[in-house]
Amino acid sequence: MFELSFEINEKKVNPDNTGDAITDAALQVFRDSITKTVGSIRCPEHGESAKIIGKGRDVDSLSFCVSGCCEGLNERVKKELE
Repeated sequence: MFELSFEINEKKVNPDNTGDAITDAALQVFRDSITKTVGSIRCPEHGESAKIIGKGRDVDSLSFCVSGCCEGLNERVKKELE
């Protein structure tokens, strides 16, 4: 399964317990949506899944970085996330 993590203000946060109920809810929505969209994608050549990091100053400014075993996997995941 793919890896998904979040960093807000350059600190890794647990989407279930950020200390703010609204932030928790927003991150859980992102997590559920991303999981549904790309959670089952694997590289056909290497069998690997992607690593995705949501980074930003706050939930409203999150951008997502995708990394994987090869550029083909990265591009496929990025395309699905658009």
